[in-house]
Amino acid sequence: MSAVRLCNVTVVGEGPVNGTWVRVVLAVRQATSPDRAMSFLRRQARRIASGLDPDPRSGWIPVGTLVRAESRVPDVPAELRSWCRDPEAQRAARNQLVAGGEFALSAADHSGVYLFRVLPVPAYVPAPGSGPGPGPEPSDLR
Repeated sequence: MSAVRLCNVTVVGEGPVNGTWVRVVLAVRQATSPDRAMSFLRRQARRIASGLDPDPRSGWIPVGTLVRAESRVPDVPAELRSWCRDPEAQRAARNQLVAGGEFALSAADHSGVYLFRVLPVPAYVPAPGSGPGPGPEPSDLR
């Protein structure tokens, strides 16, 4: 049997809603490799960045709806987009997962905190052609 590295990916948003701190799961996936986990995480980071900071030229947004935020306000969408475009950050995160470590990314602004987390989970699968895994053969169960 050989080990593969499954990865549990979770994306959570936390923030105040009507005076109460609320935690909302935005995405969950079990990826079959660190590469697939990172790909899913990048897609989710881009999706959340686009939801928080849509293109003002989008046809579905009425003209004048969006206003530019002050530069002193933390810019979560810019942080997420920057992380997605940083090949060194991607490589370091992937290497951390391959080594069995977890990876976490967080970004916060006035509306709350966005948490991206990947936890590797060791799983064992039989090598191709090695037959069934450990345990009794079906003929032994009679």
